[in-house]
Amino acid sequence: MKKAKYICLEGTEGVGKTTQTQLLVDTLKARGYTVLQTKEPGTSLVPLTMILRGIMLDNQYDAQMTRPAREFISQAIRSIHLEQLVVPNLDKYDFIIQDRGILSGYAYGTGCGNQLGFLKQLSDEVVGSASTDDNGFSPYATKIYDSVIYLRGDSKKGLAKAKAAKQEYAAGDAMESKGDSFMEQVSFNMDFMSESFNTVRIDVDGKSIEEVHNEILAGLGLEK
Repeated sequence: MKKAKYICLEGTEGVGKTTQTQLLVDTLKARGYTVLQTKEPGTSLVPLTMILRGIMLDNQYDAQMTRPAREFISQAIRSIHLEQLVVPNLDKYDFIIQDRGILSGYAYGTGCGNQLGFLKQLSDEVVGSASTDDNGFSPYATKIYDSVIYLRGDSKKGLAKAKAAKQEYAAGDAMESKGDSFMEQVSFNMDFMSESFNTVRIDVDGKSIEEVHNEILAGLGLEK
């Protein structure tokens, strides 16, 4: 059975994940590959995940949101995304390219006060539910991506850049609203948690968009 290469781009706010995701998708399509482009948490390709994303990230709900509740919503989004979109399309595309994924879930989730063991248990359960003997999808959360592209940059500058951009929610983004120290902790978490995945780490500070794009292609063995 043909199986799409599943690639996830990761990093903290404002490091260029969305830009680089789109560039990678465009390059692969230009080379004749079929590509499914998606994201977590929440994608318009599965509308229910966007409703749950709003509950999880819209700052208007933050005062009522508990630590485990936010994590359960995050995992619900992932479960729906994997079972309704990713797994059914593994044999229909050459590549599945995703903006954010489980590494972000670990890094932000622990930053919010959850224990890493709790996050791993939940994500393994969600991924295991999506895996069967027939679909060839790994039952282990850290093994589902063929590659994780970790874009690492200055978290303080990145957060300022993200906040200056058009905001998704009128009340602001709950994660961005936690400030510089929170984002520095998330960046620290990503640094060591990324070692559990098949990770290509790329430092983006001081580099042009094109330079980072070329490093991504090289890291995936797709340079020409």
